[in-house]
Amino acid sequence: MNEHQKFLSLALKLARKARPSPNPRVGAVIVRNGQVIGEGYHKEYGDDHAEIVAIKSVKNKDDLKASTLYVTLEPCSYYNKTPPCTDAIIDSGISEVIIGCRDQNPNVDGVSKLEKEGIKITVLDDEECKRINEAFFHWIKTKEPFILLKLAMTLDGRIATKSGDSKYISNAQSRALSNAWRSEYDAIMVGINTILVDNPRLTSRKAGSDNPIRIIVDSYLKAPIGYNWIETNARRIIATSEKHDKEKRKKLEAEGVEIIVLPQTSEGHVDLAILFKKLGEMGITSILVEGGSEVATNILEAGLISKIAFFISCQILGNGINVFEGKGIEKMKEAWRLKNISIKQIQDDVLIEGYF
Repeated sequence: MNEHQKFLSLALKLARKARPSPNPRVGAVIVRNGQVIGEGYHKEYGDDHAEIVAIKSVKNKDDLKASTLYVTLEPCSYYNKTPPCTDAIIDSGISEVIIGCRDQNPNVDGVSKLEKEGIKITVLDDEECKRINEAFFHWIKTKEPFILLKLAMTLDGRIATKSGDSKYISNAQSRALSNAWRSEYDAIMVGINTILVDNPRLTSRKAGSDNPIRIIVDSYLKAPIGYNWIETNARRIIATSEKHDKEKRKKLEAEGVEIIVLPQTSEGHVDLAILFKKLGEMGITSILVEGGSEVATNILEAGLISKIAFFISCQILGNGINVFEGKGIEKMKEAWRLKNISIKQIQDDVLIEGYF
């Protein structure tokens, strides 16, 4: 590992602590004579950005002169909730900036602004720096949330037995990994059947992390008020159809639940394309979908999935609930294909991740 990789990895470690959505996750480290003298990350939306936190953390401001800033993402160069980070970098006397990757926000051109002031710039085009903000980059370009579909299935493609039992298909280590993802996404989405059958809490399992927003797709407002999903330790949203139970809606809204009424598709489902557009407008940049077969099928056929993560267990049920129950395709050439695939063995499970 060279010096750039060493200090950038420290900045990435800081960036992983950040929860500033809809802003990107950014970490920064300031180095002088091979020693870290300052560090910071963008903790929450509206707070100081990582570069500002790092600059403020340096005890002797004279040490900033002739120092090097390592930052995971190109510094911002325009006014928003906070002043431009480029201005603070220029004023600080920092002489060199090592950037993990360019920002895909068209309003940002920190590189040019810093170079004009004589600051040496190196852009590493680091893949991990890109990955940590893949949801933000997707949202900034499309204004729709990045959708990760996560499922656990058997070797024969079942997500539950014929009686609906799904506890547990994947092993404990796989479940721990997938639960940890909840702290990295703005929201978690399930269908009403998952609520009725499993009564999940939909909470983050990571100590010290905020719980994700809970989004339930529920065409007729069947979600029971006494179930775990309604706990007030997170924001709760139900996407329903125009045919929803009006009296139930009043009761849910009295509990602080947000109701989004949407048109139905020709198959009678909530129109998820319109839902995701609305959620994006609300500043929700990423959604982890853990719903069952119906939700999974609907987002697949609507072409709304950004990424999949399938945990495949070395078990065979012979019969049961399929992963997808849609129309299907006629020809292999019509199959949905993934790119940038990764395959990882987790004890006796296999995790396959890929992008659409």
